[in-house]
Amino acid sequence: MFVHLLVVVFTKCTIKQKQNGYKEALCMNQGFKTVPTNLPPDIKKLDLTYNNISIIRGYEFNKYRYLQDLNINRNVLQYLEPSAFYGLGLLRRLSMSRNNVQLDTSYPLGVFKPLSNLLELDISRNMKDDSKRNISYKLPVNELVNIQDLSIDLVAKPYFGKHFRDLKCLQKLRFEFCHVRYLHNNSFIDMPEHITELHMSTCYSFVVMETNILRPFLNLRTLNLTNSNIHLTQGLKILYPLQNKSMDNILFRKITHFVTRFDLGSVTLTTADMKYISTICIKTLDLSNNNIVSIKNHSLLTFKYPECFENLLISGNRFATNNFAINFWILVLKMKNLKLLDYSYIPLEFSDPVYLNVYSKDNNQILVKEREERGDVDIIPVIMLPNQIEYFRTTHIMGVNGIKKIILFMSRLRHLEISYIDTSIFPEVSIVGSNHIQYLDISGINSVITVGKFPVLKHLKTLIMKESKIYEVLRTTKTIFKWFPNIRTLDISYNFILNIPSDGLGELRLLRKLNLSHNMLESVPEVLTSFKSIIELDLSYNLLTTLKRSIRDWIDEQYKKHKNFQLYLNKNSFICSCDTKDFILWISKHKVILDQKGNYTCWTPIAKGRTNYTGNIVEKYQDYFVECGNTLWLKIGSSLLGSLIFIIICATFVYNLRRRIIFWFYRTLRRMQEESVNVNFKYDVYVSYSDDGTQFVKELTDTIENCGLKICCEDRDFLAGEPIADERARSIHLSRHIIFLVTPSIVQNEWSRFEIERAKFEKLSKELQKIIVITKDISLDDIPVEFATIWNQVNLIVWPNEEEEIAVAWKKLLIWLF
Repeated sequence: MFVHLLVVVFTKCTIKQKQNGYKEALCMNQGFKTVPTNLPPDIKKLDLTYNNISIIRGYEFNKYRYLQDLNINRNVLQYLEPSAFYGLGLLRRLSMSRNNVQLDTSYPLGVFKPLSNLLELDISRNMKDDSKRNISYKLPVNELVNIQDLSIDLVAKPYFGKHFRDLKCLQKLRFEFCHVRYLHNNSFIDMPEHITELHMSTCYSFVVMETNILRPFLNLRTLNLTNSNIHLTQGLKILYPLQNKSMDNILFRKITHFVTRFDLGSVTLTTADMKYISTICIKTLDLSNNNIVSIKNHSLLTFKYPECFENLLISGNRFATNNFAINFWILVLKMKNLKLLDYSYIPLEFSDPVYLNVYSKDNNQILVKEREERGDVDIIPVIMLPNQIEYFRTTHIMGVNGIKKIILFMSRLRHLEISYIDTSIFPEVSIVGSNHIQYLDISGINSVITVGKFPVLKHLKTLIMKESKIYEVLRTTKTIFKWFPNIRTLDISYNFILNIPSDGLGELRLLRKLNLSHNMLESVPEVLTSFKSIIELDLSYNLLTTLKRSIRDWIDEQYKKHKNFQLYLNKNSFICSCDTKDFILWISKHKVILDQKGNYTCWTPIAKGRTNYTGNIVEKYQDYFVECGNTLWLKIGSSLLGSLIFIIICATFVYNLRRRIIFWFYRTLRRMQEESVNVNFKYDVYVSYSDDGTQFVKELTDTIENCGLKICCEDRDFLAGEPIADERARSIHLSRHIIFLVTPSIVQNEWSRFEIERAKFEKLSKELQKIIVITKDISLDDIPVEFATIWNQVNLIVWPNEEEEIAVAWKKLLIWLF
């Protein structure tokens, strides 16, 4: 449905009128000190946020009798005169938050009396003084005969008063800017009993609560304590008055904080803690991020009415389900009306931890690193999810998965997320009856173990497979995407993909959005041109130097066909040269939507290898590419003729003085090589090797470093705790040269291929000076084919076995390095 707007600038305010006649005045941040009086009288909404109004005097709004929504947030408001809101009988929403209005002094009698139809009042975040004095809530709320939603501050020592009992229509009570430290059983005694929602979500100081504080709220349906400093064990105890009742929402997310003076820290749930909550029929329960470290006596499974649950969130804690896993999933199955289940971000254990063991032997303390053997995983043969569930997420579990099979029986599940779990087995997903899964995220799990674990998900629209080592599957003949034939969005970023074979993505005829960012693509895979529905393509953070003509034509065709195409190319290795000038010009005349407004960094060999922006290159297109035109060959011919004559003269001169010239060149070259040592590299040489070359690398390291050069070795110089791929790429980038020690085991070393590709990139960007290949105990026929594209730039040493030849090889290597 389209809503037409008529926008008029009226004095300092903007007046908008919708097609249905609803007119609003937007007067934000205009420096008003009083209510503007020259606005149209028929406005229904007035926004005075971010002004300097300190007092609202009588009858200032009398002109605007049709107002329904009034916003005076973020002013300096301190006082309201009794007739401040005179004439606003139609007002339904009033917001005065983030001012300086005091609960006990700023609201005179009669101030709210004209607001006979007000439904929502927000006067929160005004009491900024965390005073310890008793404050009476003297505002005349009893004049708000129809108020349903009240947002107000909770002071340090509150006293509400009996006039609050006259709020016969109040349903939602929200406490903001919570300064209270202690709530006793009678703190809310003056509140009307028909309140259905209580929100107290910003109590940052620890609040001590007596057990019966919720006694006045007999009809409570929502209790929201999110982010308040209450502690979960105390929060569970105050549910005492709500036993055997029905609740729509109990929201206890992040209410556990460390409180030293009360010796409160992590939570161990016991049956005593769950005594009251287990008797409540709850639709939504959120216990996320409460530092629950342990569950005693299966206390989490003691709910009396599991069929009431619709949403269960227990993420961000630290408890494992090892000792009651089977019973836990049985309980979940009993939650037959459950629609959402979130069990994520559980830091149970690190993979392959190394522990330190200190023991005494022969009166000496010895520190021993001891690797704990991982025991057998408790396998849960099968779990079955409730058929009403629509959203299931379990992600970032730092433990071992033991679920072998997930059964969905006549399920309504639409969102399935099983990602970033340390596991060697992936559960088989079996669907009995129709399936409705539209969103699937299996990121952070090796894609090899997910192959064949899903039936054909014909309704799946979004597939996320980030950091899933999908390159391992792309190297095989398997097509993992044949189980998801109708997906619209595919994210396979962060996967170190070098290329995609022609059948690598299957036949995704409906694919519209494809994310290939943060990979290692040197060119856009041609297979993409077979997808006719794509309108969004993310190729950022790759190694692209250009887009080929066929890819550009395909993009133009997609834009022409769909009238829309979004392309992301930021952080690639573009080159602005004669070979890529058509691509640079294409970017400047693009019709597709480009990130960075189509202005990307590129390396310009024409400008002595400097880095520039494509926008600047296009502005001076003729200057950069003048030699790339048709006159180039004429210039070359003339130059060749002149050069030939010059060469003949120089050759004669050089022949006569050849000895002196050779010596002069040698001396100059040596001086240039010595000066190049001061180039800003961290390492002189990076060594790539496999396991069977370790001994030779030690000898190589000693020899090179004895000559004053600095070498980078994986086993010695990599930073602990950093991603291994990032460390390899960073170290190669910081090295002047690279040595590849090619031994028989290089074929099994996957990282060698990564280092070869990275060396190609660094050589292309002129950062890497020499690529040296040393073959040892391997024939040239067995050298990895990845070297083929740079073989003409490689300095090769076939390492000999004879001592005299070895000495010559060492000299040759050192000369190259210097």
